[in-house]
Amino acid sequence: MSYILTVIIKYNMALVVAAVALRQGWLMGCMNLFEVVNGMKLVVVKRTFVILLGTLVLALFLMSINFTFSPIAKTFKNSLDYQKADRQALKKYKALQGKFEFSLPTDWTTMEETFSGGEIIYNIYFVSKDKKIHGFVQVWDIDKPLKQFIEESKKAAVGVVDFKYYRVKEITMNNQKGYLLDYSRKNNQDKYIKSYETFVEGTNGRIYRASFFVEEQNWKQQNLILFNRITRSFVINK
Repeated sequence: MSYILTVIIKYNMALVVAAVALRQGWLMGCMNLFEVVNGMKLVVVKRTFVILLGTLVLALFLMSINFTFSPIAKTFKNSLDYQKADRQALKKYKALQGKFEFSLPTDWTTMEETFSGGEIIYNIYFVSKDKKIHGFVQVWDIDKPLKQFIEESKKAAVGVVDFKYYRVKEITMNNQKGYLLDYSRKNNQDKYIKSYETFVEGTNGRIYRASFFVEEQNWKQQNLILFNRITRSFVINK
C-alpha cells in the first residue's frame, strides 16, 4: 500500500516538473521552431521542438497514470480497512450468570459499572484502541414492550437533544425481534456524534442493548462491520 502511494507522489512531482519544462520549452519553440536556410523555403525542425514534443507526451502520460492509480489506491485502501474490521479478533464476555453472552474487540478497553434503581441490571462501557469509538452494552429489566420503550425514549429526547437526523428500523437478530436506531446528535462541544444502537427484546421484560458512538469527522463505513459483529454476537440464554 505504501509503495503505491509513494509511486503516486513521485508521479505528481514529475508532473509538476514536466509542466514547468513544457512552459519553458514552448517559449523556446516559438522562437526557434523554424528557420529559412539560404533564402530557400526549407523548414528545419529544431532540437527544441523535439524536446517540447517529448515533454508534452511525457506530461500526458503522467497525467493518465495519475488519474488511473488514484482511485485504484483509494479502493485498495478501503478494501484493506474492511478486511481488517471483518477479521479483528474478538473477546467473549459473559454476564448475568452466563445468561447473556457477547463479544468485543480484544484491544478495546472495557469497564463494568453498576447502576442503582434496578432497571439497568448490567452495563459495560467500551472504548476503541484509537479512542475514536465508544459506547456500551446493557441489559434492561423493564415492564413494558420494546416498541413502547423506543417510542418513549425518542419523545423524551425531543427538545432536549439536537438531532441532525433520527431513523428507526425494525430488525430481527438471531431470531429475536429488535430495533436499530441510526441518528446523529450534537454534543456539548457542538460536534455531531454519529450513533448506532441496537435493542433486542428478550424474555421476562429484558431488553438487550448495544450503543456505538463516533464523531462524524472520525466516522468510517467499515465501523458498521464492527458494530454488526458485536450485535450478532449476542447470545441470550433462557
